[in-house]
This record gives sequence, structure tokens and C-alpha cells, in this order.
Amino acid sequence: MDKELEKIIDAIKDNKCLLVLGPEIGEISTNIFEGNTPKNFDDSIRLAYEYYVNNEIQDEDEKEEILSNPIRFIDNPFAKENFLTVSEAYEGHLYDFMKWYFEQLVGWKKPFTQIAEIPFSLILSLLPDEHLETTMQEVNKDAFVISHYSRLNKKVRSIDDVPEGKTILYKLLGTLSNKDSTFTFNDWFDFLHSIFKDNPKVPEVIINLIKEAQVIVFIGVRVEKWYVQMLINLLLHLGDVSSATDKLAFVNVKEENEDKLAKNRLKVSLKKNRLPIPLLQDIHDACKNENLLRTTSSKKIEKKIEAKVFISYNHNDSDIALQLKKDLEAFGIEVIIDTDNPIGFEIPQFINESIQKADFTLQLISKDFLTSAWVAQESIRAFIAAEVAGKIVLPCEIDESLRDTNFRKTAMDKFDSKLKELKEEIKKRLDKDESTDDLDLQRNRLLQLKNNYDTIVSEFNQKNRGDLRGNLYESGLQKIINSIRIYLSKVKK
Repeated sequence: MDKELEKIIDAIKDNKCLLVLGPEIGEISTNIFEGNTPKNFDDSIRLAYEYYVNNEIQDEDEKEEILSNPIRFIDNPFAKENFLTVSEAYEGHLYDFMKWYFEQLVGWKKPFTQIAEIPFSLILSLLPDEHLETTMQEVNKDAFVISHYSRLNKKVRSIDDVPEGKTILYKLLGTLSNKDSTFTFNDWFDFLHSIFKDNPKVPEVIINLIKEAQVIVFIGVRVEKWYVQMLINLLLHLGDVSSATDKLAFVNVKEENEDKLAKNRLKVSLKKNRLPIPLLQDIHDACKNENLLRTTSSKKIEKKIEAKVFISYNHNDSDIALQLKKDLEAFGIEVIIDTDNPIGFEIPQFINESIQKADFTLQLISKDFLTSAWVAQESIRAFIAAEVAGKIVLPCEIDESLRDTNFRKTAMDKFDSKLKELKEEIKKRLDKDESTDDLDLQRNRLLQLKNNYDTIVSEFNQKNRGDLRGNLYESGLQKIINSIRIYLSKVKK
């Protein structure tokens, strides 16, 4: 264990280690960027906003108005020097977008779980969404006390006496749940003005934890941002240390100018290019070795669910399919998935038998699902089985394709392009007097999908669907479980 990590662990043992958590915690992994890879959190917001305006706003008049005067996310809420300046009329639109944006983020579940398991005395969060809180509740709901600054009421949620061993989560930017977050230029100056006026007063227990801290760990923040520099100086001002090197264990820096800023102006202790996720993993592993981690509460299963579920999905979505299989099996549900198909068995036969054996066919709807000829056949068979044999189809969205009004054209273009390729290849083989049976089969499956595409999509749109998109996975899973229980209770009656 290096000296920096050893210092952090010692502070955690003494209940004197603080975490400042920002949005650069890890990769922004989501399917809303349509082939573009965001460079950082700021860039991801800009790209996501373009997608949001074009695909998520259903009211055409509202969309036209916003497109004529969109929010300039080049000066977004987390930009280097500026916060947004938006009119009051646009504030609702801004908060709707930011709430939607945070719901799309995936890949943060593991680091949030690790953060919840590490017994920090205080977490100062620059994330206004509720996902960290939700994860904390899942890990150990009795181990945390939560407070935040309210931009609407100009108040801070009070904190009573905090028992030793509990972690306080203080959300500096407020909360998105009721549009009570600090995002705009005016919001931020209200916020800073309140701090300097000492009104509303930050709870005394938080001030004391900052003063007594041995180490403050920064994860997912960028030192070049002016408000981070203000926060660092404010934290140091509250303590009794002579320089940041005695207290600040880490600031995420990547570029040379950030490195100089961190060393020369702020004089913080750091390791250049040490990324947030590996640092968090090191802290978590060290806490595990020292037996310091909070124990994750196991999910209570009321009763084993006697049901069989066949998961229909495209192989490009195998990660979420396998995770769903694991989570359903935790409730005692028997899951059939194509990985169970023995080598040598025909795929159509396996699909037919699986749909017939299962009580429920759960379909993971994505752009790849909707353009897969195999999955299309599964869908048609499942719909028929639902009508003839009383089977249940449970459609679940895992991306935006079903909501995207332009996706039909994208799908049809893809079908036509593939059909053209097959036609040309078939002609080449015929010119050589070669067999085209395999290509004819592919072509027929694709034509079947193209001809039935509108019917399949219409079936999905007529049904109440589950939502497993991004950070909605946990609530979507619970909805699936509840639906299965409801259907089973009706059958028993």
C-alpha cells in the first residue's frame, strides 16, 4: 500500500475521511450518443441535449420553439468558467432535460455501491440526481443521513445528532427530484452569496467534520473548474492545516496546465493521470482487506416465484440479458435463455420450445432487437402463443429506439441495404451455378421482418412496457417482478 492510500485508510479508520464526489467519476456509457464518443462529462451533456431535443420532446410546437432557441450547452452547467444563463421560461425545460440525462447514465452502479460501502464520514456531492441515495438505501439504509441545499427555499435540510459510524451525504447542488437544483448562473451566485452570508447555515455537524478531517479525497472533479477551486479553498479555510498537501489526498488531473494549477496554486497532493475508478477500487480493496466495508443488505425475497421466463434479446444486448437472468433467478424464477440451447440443436426449434415452455416471454427491445430477423420471428411466435395458449408477453425497453419517431426510416434503410447486398450475392452465385439456399433463407427472414415490422412495433406500442433504460433498471426490474406476481395470482384464482 502506497503512502497516499495508507493515509486515506488511516483517516477512514479514525472516521475522519471526507469524499468530494463529482461527475467525472467514470466513462459515460450510454446508447444516446449515436456513434459519438463524448470526451468528458461536459461533452456528454452537449451530445445528449441534441438527442433529447430531437427524439424525446413529443410536442411538435414545443420542439420547434426549442430548436429555434436551444440551450447553449457549450456553456453548460459544468463548463470551465460559466454556468448557464437561461430565461425563467426555459428553466422547466432545463430541469426536465437534466433529470432525463441522469436517468440515461449507466455504469455508475458499481462505483456508487463501492462508495456506499466505504465508511466515509462525509460525502460532499456535486451530483444532483438520486442514484447515489438509492444505492445507499440498497447497501444499508440505516448507515446514512442525507441533507441538501435548497435553491427554492434558500434553506438547508437540517441534520440532527448523527450517531458515530454513519455517513452524511450533503448534496451541494440540491436535488433533481423536485427541480430544486443549482444549475444556472443566477442560481450559483445565490448559492455562493448564501455561503458568504452564512445563511442558510450549513449544519454544524458538517462544519465540524470538515474541520476535523485528516484527509479529503476528490473523485470525479476537475481542478481547473473555478467552483472546484473555491470549494478547495473553502474546505481548507475551515480546517487547521497549513497547506493542502496535509489534507487533500487527490484531485483528478489529466493535462499539464491542470497539473501546474494543482501543484502551484492549490498545492494539493496528487498523482497525475490517476483516474477516479482505479483510485476508488484501490480504496475499496484496502478497506475490504482491513474489514472496514459496510455489509450490503441482501434483498429479501418474500416467496419463491414459481414461474418460467424466456428472455428474447439480441446478442448485442447480452450484458443486460445476463444481468436480468441473474436478478430474476434471485427471486426463484426459472429463466430460459439462448445460452441454454445445446450445440447442434436448431435455433427455430429452441425458440418454439422455449416460448411454449415458458409462462412469460420477456423481450428486451432495442435498436438491434427491432432490426434482427431472428428476434422478429421470436416476437411473432410469442404474440401467437399469447393469443392461442394464454402465454404472456412482457416487452421491456432498454434504449430509445421504440420512442424514436425517426427510427422506422433507419430500420427500413438498414433492411433495404442488407437486402440489396443479398440480392447481389445471390446473382453472383447463380451466374456460377452455385447454390443460394443459405442466402435465400436469410433473405426470406429479412423480408418477413420488413413486412411485419409495423405490426410488431404496433404490438409493443399498445402494451404497457417495462423500462430498463440506464438507471431505471432497478425500478424496471421490480415492475417485472410485480407484473409476474399479478399474472400468477390471477391464474391461481
